[in-house]
Amino acid sequence: MATTAAPRKKRTETPFTPSESAVKSLDAAVRYVLDNGIGDMSLRRVAEAIGTSHRMLIYHFGSADEFWEIVLREIRHREQLARVRVQNDIVDPVAAIEAAWERYASDAYLPIIRLLFELYARAIREPERFHDFLGDVVDSWLAPVAALFEAQLGLAPAEARARARIQVATMRGLLLDLVTTGDRKGTTAALKRFARMITAP
Repeated sequence: MATTAAPRKKRTETPFTPSESAVKSLDAAVRYVLDNGIGDMSLRRVAEAIGTSHRMLIYHFGSADEFWEIVLREIRHREQLARVRVQNDIVDPVAAIEAAWERYASDAYLPIIRLLFELYARAIREPERFHDFLGDVVDSWLAPVAALFEAQLGLAPAEARARARIQVATMRGLLLDLVTTGDRKGTTAALKRFARMITAP
């Protein structure tokens, strides 16, 4: 008889306890990925580029999978801060969403988007192994996006959070469409229409 898995307890995100050398390696790896993209990059190649060894990266981060998960999460968090700064400078909420799309759909950023979807696939197959990733990849975006909806549209918190979830899901869906089909014109047109819909009173 089939059994039902017990629900997992939500835990605080604590991917690793960073030493000074681990923090320096992470910062260097993030800068390198942002400057060069992901492509078919190996752990050895990154280690060589930032002046360390793949053994030291594994020592700091646990495994190659965990290293890439932590690097991508750090990039995502930095992008959240950058996006908030950009959107706070743009009064028009439609223009703010379009500016975010231009950033994420750019040729320079698409390799990171591809890695995000690769990690999604791995995490869905191995949810316990990638528990922190699954807990962070959506929830960490909802609060800042909801705060922008509250500030820009005057929405109540519950409505702002609901729209934030819709926006995060829609933008990621269109990015998946873009990396799958290469249809930049179609996905951009859809995003612009969505931006008008989600910001309507």
